[in-house]
Amino acid sequence: MRYLATLLFLFSATLTSQRMDKTILDQIISLSKEYHSDALIIIQNDTLVYEDFYDKEDIPRYISSAGKSITGLAIGKLLDLKLIDSLDLPVHALFPEWRQGKKRDVTIKMLLNHTSGLQNYSNASLELEPPPDYKVDDVIKLALSAELSNTPGTHFSYNNKAVALLGGIVEKASGLPFDTFVAKYFYEPMNIDQYDWIKDRSGNATTHGAFVITAKDFMKFGQLMLHNGMYNKEQIISKSWVSQSTQSSTDLYKKSGLLWWLLPKYHKRIIDQELINLWKSKKPAPSFLKKIAPIFHQEFETNALFHATLREFFGANYYAEMSRNLGQDTLWAQHIISDEIMGFYAEGYRGNWLVVIPKYQLVAIRMADHDGFELENGDSFEKFPSLITQLFSH
Repeated sequence: MRYLATLLFLFSATLTSQRMDKTILDQIISLSKEYHSDALIIIQNDTLVYEDFYDKEDIPRYISSAGKSITGLAIGKLLDLKLIDSLDLPVHALFPEWRQGKKRDVTIKMLLNHTSGLQNYSNASLELEPPPDYKVDDVIKLALSAELSNTPGTHFSYNNKAVALLGGIVEKASGLPFDTFVAKYFYEPMNIDQYDWIKDRSGNATTHGAFVITAKDFMKFGQLMLHNGMYNKEQIISKSWVSQSTQSSTDLYKKSGLLWWLLPKYHKRIIDQELINLWKSKKPAPSFLKKIAPIFHQEFETNALFHATLREFFGANYYAEMSRNLGQDTLWAQHIISDEIMGFYAEGYRGNWLVVIPKYQLVAIRMADHDGFELENGDSFEKFPSLITQLFSH
């Protein structure tokens, strides 16, 4: 659905009262098409500003890691229902096999904010999502059996296995399979009835990337968060959880909420001397250090620019090259993050974005899940969150 007469009227009214930047809106629309999107929806003050499904139906689509934010909501619901007492509850309270060694120190909060220290491949396709026609036997058992690569609470490392384990925590605490729990406490009261799940061979929803949902229904979660946990005048999740999960949860990486990412006014990257020394201690190939040396001490204005530069150096497989030389848990750059937070977002592979800007009463979604993507050419639409923040910034 493109600009209809009614939408033009609504857009004109919004532009006048809220000073929407039409140039930015046009840029978002143009880039969304250029980067082969499946859905683009922008809502402001609960009024539809723009919607396009690119001559396709709004069918349930796999949102990959953007679904982690829904997993976080499920943990919040456990607290609301008093099925767990605190995020500081150690994992071993539910899984006694972790009542040993340093694993006994891992808490639910550490799983939520990627500081558990659990051995990790931040790229799920390397471990948790094998090729088609094959699935992991049991993602929860895989997570439970993993070793620790860092002392719990001392390092930030984006961790799929940790989030996969949260599905097991929901089931242990509630007595319901994760998918049943989410359907009961979120999908049903929010009138979501078109969905599917990615599951392992044992039938567990793979909560690091389990969700298959329509764009309009995923948008409902943005509106839920915008309205402090209310949907259709029903308190689906507590206001306190919405607030807690969208604030910085660890000094180790200030953009990390509780499975929501904070959207700062700026987020720069730099490979500084401290990081260079750490890299050298990992004993990477001399040719690797020589190749990447030209960008040492260089400041990158955006995260997207940093990753684009890595692609220039190492090609489309830059992730594998960096991981091979530095290891899975080594930072690629130091983060310079603005104290001013504009909003928060969910993010998934291929550029599945759900962005919420409370200051502007704005929710926006871009979804993409089809064959033929060219990620190295920008199809993940990495500028989407920052462009959304600029719609009303003037």
